[in-house]
This record gives sequence, C-alpha cells and structure tokens, in this order.
Amino acid sequence: MGPEDLVFYGMAISPLGGLLVAIPFAILRLHYSALRAVALGVPLAYVQVVAVDLTWSLISRWGTFERFVTRRRSPRVERLVAARGGFWVTFLATPFIGPWLVMALMRYARVRQRRVALPILASLAVGAAALAIACVVVPAWFAASVR
Repeated sequence: MGPEDLVFYGMAISPLGGLLVAIPFAILRLHYSALRAVALGVPLAYVQVVAVDLTWSLISRWGTFERFVTRRRSPRVERLVAARGGFWVTFLATPFIGPWLVMALMRYARVRQRRVALPILASLAVGAAALAIACVVVPAWFAASVR
C-alpha cells in the first residue's frame, strides 16, 4: 500500500467529490480493477453516514440542541417521518445530495441509520458501479475509435 492508495481512501471518504472522484482515480491512475475500486470505495463512502449518525447521537444528548431541532421541524419533515425513510426516496436522493446529507436529514426527521442503511448502500454501489464501468468502457472505446 503506497501513498496513492491513501489518497484514494481519503477521496472516497471525503464528502467533497467522494466516489465521483475516487473511482476514476482508482481505475485510471492506480489501475485498480473496477470491482476492486467499487468494493473498496463504497464502504469508505459509507463512513460519512456513520460519522454523521454518531455525531448526531452525541450532540443530541444536549438539551439545547434537541430544543433547537424540535423548534425547526416543519410539515415537510413530518411527511419524511411518516415515510420512515422510504427506500426509493433515500436511494434517489443519495447520489444527488450526498450520503452524509441524506443521513443528516434522516436523523433530523428522527429516522435511525438502520432504516436507511440499505438504500444508501445500494445507491452508493449502483452509482460506483456505473462510474467504474464508464471508466473502463469509455477509454477502451476511444482507443478503438482512434485506430
């Protein structure tokens, strides 16, 4: 394991860019297989969810924080609570707003991580796999078209 591997791990964990940057870096620069890039990248990206969940659990012990959050709840949040972190809503929101923000919104709506773990992980895996396939197919396609 070299320093470039650590860069990949840092990119995958980062909420800025995340898998969108890490997967192409792993495949095109580090020459990882697509399967290896996805298998390592998805759990690393999920670290964002765990970090938000643990941080929320810690600061929610403060009465001031709980009162602040309770005062800020709205009818939209109540609908989200009623949906209980619906699979497809969570699945579709994850690639657009990021797994960490999805988890923050779910915790704001009083939805625990275990309710949304599967849709977040599935969304990360599907997105990473699509990106990995593109990183393998597109350069091969361009190489073939140049010949």
